[in-house]
Parts: sequence; structure tokens; C-alpha cells
Amino acid sequence: MHARERSRVSTGSTRDWWLIGAATTFAIVYFALDLNRLYALRYGADLGTYLQTLVNLQHGSSWNYGEWRPHLQVHDAWSLWVLMPLVWLFPSAETLLMIQVAAIAAAAVVLAAFAREIGIDRRAATLLGIAFLLTPSAQGLVYDNFSENVFVPLLAFSGALFAKRRALLPTLVVAQLLLGLKEDEILFLAWFGAACALFWDRRTGIALVALAALNAGGFALYEGLQHARPHDPGYALVPHDPLGVVWLLFFLAIPFAGAPLAAGWKRLLLGAPLVAEILFMAPWTYEPSRIGSHYTGPLLAAAALAAAAGIARRPQLARWMVPLGIVSTLFFNDTILHVGRWPYLVDWSAYARAIAARQDGRVNVIPRDQEGVWAVAAANPNVRLEQLPRRGAVFCPAYNTNARLFFASLAHAPPRVCGGVVVPASAPTPKPYS
Repeated sequence: MHARERSRVSTGSTRDWWLIGAATTFAIVYFALDLNRLYALRYGADLGTYLQTLVNLQHGSSWNYGEWRPHLQVHDAWSLWVLMPLVWLFPSAETLLMIQVAAIAAAAVVLAAFAREIGIDRRAATLLGIAFLLTPSAQGLVYDNFSENVFVPLLAFSGALFAKRRALLPTLVVAQLLLGLKEDEILFLAWFGAACALFWDRRTGIALVALAALNAGGFALYEGLQHARPHDPGYALVPHDPLGVVWLLFFLAIPFAGAPLAAGWKRLLLGAPLVAEILFMAPWTYEPSRIGSHYTGPLLAAAALAAAAGIARRPQLARWMVPLGIVSTLFFNDTILHVGRWPYLVDWSAYARAIAARQDGRVNVIPRDQEGVWAVAAANPNVRLEQLPRRGAVFCPAYNTNARLFFASLAHAPPRVCGGVVVPASAPTPKPYS
């Protein structure tokens, strides 16, 4: 091997390690932040819902007391069976938190591999992978409640990589796993499969559409036999929050230095159904266009793939991605990495009561407004979350913005905490679960 070739291989290997190091750092940092949020009892009902679903799947049932019905009637989420053995070995909320940070960290590596497959050099591909990790949406996915959508970027990037290589069987295997995450993915994959058949590879595209149709028919049949329907949000002809969606798209494009816009209008049109789902969604339990919402998983994956296509056309954009990604993390983030926010303060006595509920074999009914306790205790299949919230339930502040109190809490217990945030003595707080 000539000296120039050895130097090129060495440089490429170094850049691979940069990306692996960034993905590992991302996973470690966010797993630590997730644990802080878990111990402060700040997670919502979904984390406990998925945990109890996976615990009960060991006995063949997807029943959980967060939704008060089998989860497989709520969503076409049979891919969760893949996670069941791991939860059987480690039945705790920490397991799901580790899974979600690992899924997003791994997705960055696969995205870089796809970028190299379409002709982008290693340096730009590495920067793209790091920029993906710096998007507020990716960080929101690993900091928010567990959701099937956390796997969408990893599977979408893997499917795109195999499809680009024209490896039909691996493409279909990945597609089937993607179809088993949620019923939304059936519609999205049918759309992209049809575009693939029309404009690129007829065999792969037709196979994807056929697979989506089989899954749609199977899910509809299952729901009909169970006399159930998916827990889908409502939709309206008038956009609920058009300005919110504009901001969402802006914050999706900025960490990629606007590279998705350079992909060309035809490629951008492929993302229209993903935008429409969020744009026309009627009011839900929280704002769907929020950048850190699990609803943004498919749109994030599409934006990242469009960014790869844009960089292939305009490589000079790659140099700006990481700086803009850092700015997005510090100023446009839903997580506590946003400037001015600090980790939550942990009331260890309250957390101990949640652990006691997890270990108690008796039936425990947890108030709906104490979902953080449910998230910890739901590994116990006897623990239930009230179906309706109590009147007069008090909501805690969203973030801890007091650095002094955070560091003081490391030495001694804070005097009065509401969801990991110190509140004035005059402020009402929820009654501790006991």
C-alpha cells in the first residue's frame, strides 16, 4: 500500500472513531440525564405503560394499567416482542431508558454509513452523523417518555442503506420491523415504497407497498376481531398550529445547516405526508409540533436522509452543521441541556416510596397526577394508574433553573420539592404517594 493510500485509510478510520466517540458520549450523557429525571419522578405515563406491557408480554398479554387495555389493541406495535427478553432479564424503567439512548446513538452511525454509500466523503458523513445527534428532535426522543418511534430513525436509515445497495431481503426485514412499530409507519412506508417503484427501483418499491398492504390488512383484521380501534389522535381540516409546524421544520433544518433544502424540491415533496400528519393533527394531550415530541421521529428520519442528499449536492454545507447543531442544542432544546436549565433535584424519600410500590406484591393504585411514580413502579404488574386525574391536581414547574439549589441538593435534601424543582413554601404541591 502506498503512503498516500495508508494516510487516507488512517484518516478515514480516525473519522469513524470520532463519530463512534460522539455517539458513545451522547448515550452516556443522556442516560445520566434520563436517570436524573426518573429518580426525580418526572417521567410521564408512557414510560410505565411500555414497561408494564413488556413485563406482561412474558405471559403472552400486552395488558397494562396505564391504558387499561392491551397495548397491541392501541397500536400496531408487535415489534415490542423483540424487547421482551431484555426486559425479562432487567425488569426496570432504566432498561427502557438505556434502550432508547442506544437506538438513537446507533442511528447516527448508520446514517453516516448511508451518506458514504451515496458518495459523501467520510469527513462530511461523520459531521452529518454528529449533527443528527445535536438536533433538538433526536435529543427530545431520548429524553422524553419511551415510545416505539425512538426506533424509527435507526430502522429508516438501515432500510435506506440496504435499499441503496439493492439488497432486497435485508430491506424487507428492516421494513417489516418498521411496520411493526406503529400503524402510522404502514402509511408512510406505502408512500415511500410507491415513490421508489415509480422513480428508482421497481422491484424494491412494489415489494415495500405489498408488505405495507399486508400489514395494514392484518392490523385491521386484528382490531376488528378484538372489537377495538387504535388510539389515534383526531385530525381537522384546519391546521391546529401552523406556526408551530413552521418552527418545527426550521429547527429540523438548522442543525443540518439547511442541507435538507438542498436535496431538491422533488425529494422534499416526499416528506409532505409526514408534515401533514403533524400539521392537521387536532389538539392532543400536548402540543404535537413540539420539537422534542415522539411524533417527530419519522419527520426527523426523513430530514436526516434529505440532509444526506443535500450534502451530496452541496458538500460545503457539511462544515456548518456541527456549529449550528451546538447552537440548536443550547438554545432551542426541550431537554435540560438548554442554557439556563439544570438537572432536577431528587427527593430520595419519594423515590424510595415508588420503589416500595414496585416491590410490593399487592395491588397499588397510583393517582393519575403522579405518573412519575407509575413510571418507576410499573414493573410490578399489580401496580395501576388511575384512569382519570383527580380534581385540583397540581402541576410542577417544567424545569429546574436554579443552579445553586441543584448543587446544594447534592449535600442535603431540599426543603420542598415539586417534581424535582424547589418551590416556595406558600406554593401547593401534590400529596406524596404513600
